[in-house]
Amino acid sequence: MLDGALSETTQTLEKPASEPHSLLVGRNRYPETTYLPLNAEKLMTFAVTFASRISVPIQTMLTINAAHIQRMGSDSVFDVGHLWDGFRRVLELIRKWLVEQRGIPWACVWVREYTGGRNEHHGEHWHIALHVPPRYQNELAAQVAIWTDEAVGVHDGKKKCIARSLTGAWYLSRRKDNAGEYLGKATPKTRLRYGHKIKNDLRTTHNHGGEGPIQGKRYGISNTIGHTAQRSQRAIALMDAAQATTASTGKAQ
Repeated sequence: MLDGALSETTQTLEKPASEPHSLLVGRNRYPETTYLPLNAEKLMTFAVTFASRISVPIQTMLTINAAHIQRMGSDSVFDVGHLWDGFRRVLELIRKWLVEQRGIPWACVWVREYTGGRNEHHGEHWHIALHVPPRYQNELAAQVAIWTDEAVGVHDGKKKCIARSLTGAWYLSRRKDNAGEYLGKATPKTRLRYGHKIKNDLRTTHNHGGEGPIQGKRYGISNTIGHTAQRSQRAIALMDAAQATTASTGKAQ
């Protein structure tokens, strides 16, 4: 089940769901995975925590049911065909909208997930957690409606809801918790050790789901809050602490 109850449809657009998109490509265009890497949740939660420490908190999440929108025959960014190509295009549109047009620092963690079953929202969907100051959230929702060709629909009444589309195919929400824990739910619960399955101690989330066939990169962390940025920040903090200690010692003498 997608976050934000995306399958709860209150209104529908005039165009019905169609056959699979004609531009969808063969299975082997990009490498395919079923789960996130063993350490994915840990890396994402660390990145979200780090983002808060450098004053770019990740408290907004955009969920897009990409496969559903593509099946509907959307003429938006999903017309590129392969969903990995479409995802990269959407992510770059969001980045430019925030950074280049509004001067908002780029801090983002994302995953691509899969929902099985026979409901209308089956297939690939995306969760994009990012830094968006509250005053820009409604404006972003209006822009997402344009990018996806899915108009803003009726608010679902939940406190976390900022906006949702007419068919529930995209959902913009507020996140007070560490979004990395939710995004990391497709991290394997077990790992192999000497040929035997043991618990994956790197996974702490109690959420589950999202596993399934995904072609192309399955998750990502923006460089601004990734491992290198975290390491650089720690180095700066250590240098500042060392300088402060030296200065304090010098005064004492």
